[in-house]
Amino acid sequence: MTARVKPFQRATVEAVIAALRGGNRTRRFLVADEVGLGKTIVARETIAELAADARKFTVYYVTSGLKVADQNKSELLRFLDEKDAKAALSSVDRVGLMPFEPPSRALRLYAFTPKTSFSGSQRLYGGKALERAFIGCLLDERYPDLRQDLPRGFLEHGATTSWPWAVGEARERMENVSRRFIDAYASALRAEFGSPVGDGILAAVKNSKAGNVLGRLRKALARAALTSMPPDIVVFDEFQCYRDLFDAKVDNPLARALLDGAEGGTPPPLLLLSATPYRFYAERWETEAGVQPHQEFFDIVEFLGGASVRTAAQKKFRRFGDLLHAIGRLAPHERTGPMAEAREIKRQLQTMLTPFMSRTERPIAMNVGDLQQPSSMEPHDLDVYRHFAANVRDKFKGSAIAYWLSVPLPAQSLGDRYQISKGVKFPTSRSVPRLGVTNCFKAPKDGWGSAKLRALNALAPPASLALPWVAPSLAWWTPSGPWAKAETSPKMLIFSRFRATPQSVAALTSLEVERRFGGKAHLAYSDAWKKRHLNPKPNQGPTLALFYPSPFLILCADPLRAKVNSTMKQVRATVRQQIIKALPKAIAPKAPNARANRRRKPAWAVLAAIERAHAKIRPNDYEPVRKAWKKVSSDDATLQLLLGQRDDAEPIAWISSGELDALVDLALGAPGNVVGRALLRHLPTIFQSGSEHYLGLVKFCWSSFRFYLDRPVFWSVLPGGNATEKFQRACTHGCLEAALDEHFWLRKSKVAPSELIDDLAVALAANVGTFAFKDVGEKDRLRIRCHAAVPFGATESETQRQDRRADDPPAARAEEIRAAFNTPFWPHILVTTSVGQEGLDFHSWCDRLGHWDLCSSPVDLEQREGRIQRFGGLTVRRPLAQALGKTALDEARERGSSPWDVIAREADRSYGDDTGMSPWWTMPNAEIKRHLFALPQSRDVRRFARLRNQRLLYRLAMGQPDQEDLVNLLASHDSESAKQLRSLTLDLSAFSHDKRPSTVRAKPADGSKTRR
Repeated sequence: MTARVKPFQRATVEAVIAALRGGNRTRRFLVADEVGLGKTIVARETIAELAADARKFTVYYVTSGLKVADQNKSELLRFLDEKDAKAALSSVDRVGLMPFEPPSRALRLYAFTPKTSFSGSQRLYGGKALERAFIGCLLDERYPDLRQDLPRGFLEHGATTSWPWAVGEARERMENVSRRFIDAYASALRAEFGSPVGDGILAAVKNSKAGNVLGRLRKALARAALTSMPPDIVVFDEFQCYRDLFDAKVDNPLARALLDGAEGGTPPPLLLLSATPYRFYAERWETEAGVQPHQEFFDIVEFLGGASVRTAAQKKFRRFGDLLHAIGRLAPHERTGPMAEAREIKRQLQTMLTPFMSRTERPIAMNVGDLQQPSSMEPHDLDVYRHFAANVRDKFKGSAIAYWLSVPLPAQSLGDRYQISKGVKFPTSRSVPRLGVTNCFKAPKDGWGSAKLRALNALAPPASLALPWVAPSLAWWTPSGPWAKAETSPKMLIFSRFRATPQSVAALTSLEVERRFGGKAHLAYSDAWKKRHLNPKPNQGPTLALFYPSPFLILCADPLRAKVNSTMKQVRATVRQQIIKALPKAIAPKAPNARANRRRKPAWAVLAAIERAHAKIRPNDYEPVRKAWKKVSSDDATLQLLLGQRDDAEPIAWISSGELDALVDLALGAPGNVVGRALLRHLPTIFQSGSEHYLGLVKFCWSSFRFYLDRPVFWSVLPGGNATEKFQRACTHGCLEAALDEHFWLRKSKVAPSELIDDLAVALAANVGTFAFKDVGEKDRLRIRCHAAVPFGATESETQRQDRRADDPPAARAEEIRAAFNTPFWPHILVTTSVGQEGLDFHSWCDRLGHWDLCSSPVDLEQREGRIQRFGGLTVRRPLAQALGKTALDEARERGSSPWDVIAREADRSYGDDTGMSPWWTMPNAEIKRHLFALPQSRDVRRFARLRNQRLLYRLAMGQPDQEDLVNLLASHDSESAKQLRSLTLDLSAFSHDKRPSTVRAKPADGSKTRR
């Protein structure tokens, strides 16, 4: 994907740099861009600009967790080449360990978390053994006799086998420590323990727990590090997760030293990143419970601009709010005066706030498309409700309808996690469907009694969900077979209210897929998933051939070379000629006579003979192949046997027409060759001697992709009589190579080309686990597999964990499930609660959003839709492929590159705008597909319309108390009045207030390298 910095991002960078260089007297700036608009890119470009002329430059990158830091810290250094970026990135994860690194003369980036590096006085603990070993060395250096008076094992603090290593490492690194730091540590110890230091430490040891004293020693270590190695910039990412760090009233000397400068030094420049730095909107019930988002906003204003700016802003916002209330109550012809004054105050507020903050937002989509008709209600749905409501305790009967509307099979799904069903034994009833061990693959005659579940099955038919991957946005030829019947992509993101809903919906949806494809009434549910067809067996060369990335076929065959709109017959003819042309001279492309032409050697044996002859001509291409398969087969005797049979294949002098056809099938359809060729377009050095790229490809094809495809559902849904027929046809029918090419191109914006295959392997390896339904009237629980559809985030129940067998693989973490959903492969449906609403992206292969339960806030509605309306998402790739696909395929055919590289270039030329938002965030026809799972006569349809209207106006409530009342007042007007009111919304985007000529600011900057 394009690496260019967009104009709106460049404008934000310029605003940040101006503020941090003194344009804002506090040298603090907040980038509050909407989620997905590239705040990390802004931080990267800011660091590049500030560090460009510095001989030495130190960056502290602070974020809520090391996992987020690991994801983003490399991105912050992408302006450097790979070697310099690696040298600039420190592995130190605690402030106190910085001085023990070798001194650096250039850029250095440290990634920290608040809890490990800047915790307050109330959170003291022993820390790492290496930290304590360093402390011991420093005490020996400054106070030589102190160690002998400390209790035995004090510094070890329970460390055993790791302690000798830690001591040795600390002593070796002490040569890196400067005298300035040693003096700073002595000063920090005096401040912490008093003078004389030794007596103070011994007194603390006598009167406090060892962990507390060690924590104070570590705190002094960090304080000294801050004093001796101050940052040139501190980047706080997602700082709303650790807001206490910025509260001056909290006892946290380390935080004060970080923010205000250590030992009276100059405060460092601070760059804050967050899409939600304060709460944008509060409903009435939240305000009554004490939530005050307008005060959060003013706290941020004070931190960034100072107390005087806060006072001035509060006064302006108070008057602005009075005018909005007045305008909301006036007739249109009476608003002229108040509107004029409100516009002036808006201008003054923007002038006041933009020196230290910027927020860029995507254009709001005014056309939301048509929602589907409400789900139909059937009599047995009401039977489920009556059965559930009749058996819960009286005080919960009023809540029964809400659970019934949301959770399929509530009597079996909720369990003891919910008060409404805790301890309740629901009796069996003939009129109520029951999921049990004997009827898993025999669905009730009238279904599961859930109108919403029936609607989901209609929107995402089991036949589509059973497909192993989704069709690409840009197909190289017309999809056929099962993919021809899939009218839309089955991928869908669904939001619900209760935690039990995602589990129940995902399990029952996955069960229906299994029931339709693979499940048999006479087959026990636990046995249905055990059958495997792709496990290697002796003399099963065809299985190895499917997942063997052949250098010969990958390098010589390119189906994209066929003409645009070619039929599969024409594509096969093109590949056939490519293979003939690439055959070694020692092998003739046809049989010597008609009788010989009847020969039909196995395709794997023919290919082995060709590659053996080809290796004599191009040995460098095959050296990585031999080494890779040797490593992969080291612990697999059967694989070793198959490889041995391949090596022993007889040499050939010619190839028959039937054998050539089989080679064409292998080239076009064998998963190993398809994956290898797709990767080659983005990583041309796969077969380069000395690289590990081919090894990663082999591991993926044999150990990851083979296991993924070897599922009973896929075996049932794919046509063909054996594994070779099924999977070779599937790869061509489903345009797998085009889908992989699109996916690899998309992921290149996040990972290096050399990491693409491992990145996909991790996603496919996610084990999504099971959900346990309580068998009505029984103590046993029935565990249903979740695969085609999965629950996401904070939905694993206590009952599930208690029901887990010791030999079960651990359930996938939320991040692993998200990574899997963001591929063209399973899962196709992701069901979540509000936990999936903020800060996460699900846009890579999904453009359908389902509101299983409608949210109550316009902000929540916007957050939900923002999950799949992000940079380069499916919503924009599809119209881009439709508009530019033919041109891209033509050029890619000539260059042997990815069509998406061509689309990326042409899209900016054809659809780019001054801001840079188009086309990668928004463009014509780039709309998500919304689905509201509403029942007949439901209020949800009207509520959804009201939320859409409120969404257009809630930004006017910024800085105001009683926000819901204000928004409801403003939303009560006609569309023309609403449009007039929206013009009063504050625009804090740096791009909007950039005073440079448009021809200058629109010029994109290349963010891949810097001038150093």
